[in-house]
Amino acid sequence: MLCIAGLPGSGKSTVSGVLAEMGFRVFVMGDYVRAEAGRMGVSTDEAATRLRVMYGSRAVAKLTLGDVAKFKGGRVAIEGLRSREEYEAFREALGDVRLIFIVASLKTRFSRLASRGRPDDPRDPLDLMVRDYRELAFGLANLISLADYIIVNEGLSIDELRDKVRMIVREVYGD
Repeated sequence: MLCIAGLPGSGKSTVSGVLAEMGFRVFVMGDYVRAEAGRMGVSTDEAATRLRVMYGSRAVAKLTLGDVAKFKGGRVAIEGLRSREEYEAFREALGDVRLIFIVASLKTRFSRLASRGRPDDPRDPLDLMVRDYRELAFGLANLISLADYIIVNEGLSIDELRDKVRMIVREVYGD
């Protein structure tokens, strides 16, 4: 199984899209947070924090694992890990987990997010830095030391990024 981590706008969704094209079933942890935000009637930022404060640092991983456990057969990728605890939850439940960490500069990430069009996207670079701070407080920075692969997604074309992802899949799965 592959897990994908990185700061907002680093390219996690793009990598997940490439994996989906390759036949992976992709589970996006942010989708679970957005669903809970709707149920709670709060922003996604607030829901992400509330879930972890109320139910512990593995809360979003547990929500995700509920659906992953129902999926039988095929390759799985999970996008959006935010902490070592989430990574450990996936390893304990699923065994062999490989972590891909995606990095990009603040300027590049803001540009990507500004054009994405989600309600929770930052209005200016300071908004993004505040969001980065929150996600780093969850423990995201600790994941880079656990990463099996690091992709610097700065100035890459989609084809170059696709090639890097394919190379990782070949190395992990031998095809």
